[in-house]
Amino acid sequence: MPKQIRRSRRFWTPLVEEFEETGRAEGHQEFAARHNVECGSFQRWLYRLRAEKRGRPLRNPGAKRSGALRTGSWPLVEVQGVSMGDSRLEVELPGGRRLRVPAGFDMEALRRLLRVLNEVVS
Repeated sequence: MPKQIRRSRRFWTPLVEEFEETGRAEGHQEFAARHNVECGSFQRWLYRLRAEKRGRPLRNPGAKRSGALRTGSWPLVEVQGVSMGDSRLEVELPGGRRLRVPAGFDMEALRRLLRVLNEVVS
């Protein structure tokens, strides 16, 4: 198994800038392969630096990932009752977007979806 190389912000910043400047003509996988870096690492730094550029840190970089949904990363929203015939759950996302979740939707799948949406929004 090849030894993993830890690279710093100093390495990733110009790489992410190059990706952003090229208009994202190629996908993450192709770009990472061309620069001989792991795609997952490239994507983490891409999302982190994009979020910081917008003034919204993605998350505490030193924090370990857990299966628990971080409540602090989502703004509080008003919950309104719906008619008895409607058993959907509605989540209001930043930017005025809404996510409607049908009754009986798998809670773990919802947690994964919210994590992905949090990365995309940030």
